[in-house]
Amino acid sequence: MIPLKASDTTESRTPRPRHRARETNAHMVEIQNPSTLPADAASHINSDDGGTHRKNGVQLRVVQKLKRGQFKPVDQLDLHNMTTSQGHQALLEFINHSAAASLTCVRVIHGKGLRSSQGPRLKNMTRQLLRDHPGVLAFSACKPANGGDGATDVLLRSS
Repeated sequence: MIPLKASDTTESRTPRPRHRARETNAHMVEIQNPSTLPADAASHINSDDGGTHRKNGVQLRVVQKLKRGQFKPVDQLDLHNMTTSQGHQALLEFINHSAAASLTCVRVIHGKGLRSSQGPRLKNMTRQLLRDHPGVLAFSACKPANGGDGATDVLLRSS
């Protein structure tokens, strides 16, 4: 047996790039008075499947709490057996009424649209309306025990 020779040099790898510093808390706005939201709060950030949404200025941890069910819905609206236009009107009235009553979290039950030949029309209409409504801070599909993808928890702007 011949012993292996130790090399005179060692291989060194280039250092990994450092992570960018996180934004300071001054740039992140948790659920606060609407006047403290940034001017571009109308734009939004979506997840890939569209089941989760938050407006700019809403912290990611707030949406994570909403997903986990840590915000308990105070009221709910069931859109089953409604047409898209009826559901649209009922949802607008429900959001406006809930915001006027200073409710923070509500649930909208729209169904999964499994029996519809044209896809989940009520679910798509609900999510689009919630994205565009100025009184909605964030929304997320419910946990499976609460309806899963057939229901949506909505976080409303506090007054």
